[in-house]
Amino acid sequence: SKLPKNIFNFTIRYINNTLPTRKNLSKWGLSSTFDCSFCSSPETLLRVVAGCKTYLDEGRFTWRHDSVLNFLASTLTAVKNSTLYADIPGFMNPSVITGDRLLPDLLLVTENRCLYILELTVGYESNLQVNALI
Repeated sequence: SKLPKNIFNFTIRYINNTLPTRKNLSKWGLSSTFDCSFCSSPETLLRVVAGCKTYLDEGRFTWRHDSVLNFLASTLTAVKNSTLYADIPGFMNPSVITGDRLLPDLLLVTENRCLYILELTVGYESNLQVNALI
């Protein structure tokens, strides 16, 4: 695999919820508190990845989303004879095709007129409805 070892290890620990969140550190006897230092709620993996109101207000989730999108868009620029549109700086914006309302994260138009549409979600973004209520 071409995946760097540190990324592979992080992914396995993420999937198994064994990253050193304060809740895990407390459970393992390595911390006396399990509260998030930003919002004082229990610091679980879900909260760190997509549930902390402070992180949400600071744009950390958007930054993570856009970083992944930037990687994908940069990688897809190698597709020969295609046009790439991405909803991030440095790329043509998909709104030129879709209008301003229904804006996907990425569009790729190939030379044989195939259109690939990507709407990206990252991590626990299935928790967005809960975040909207916070």
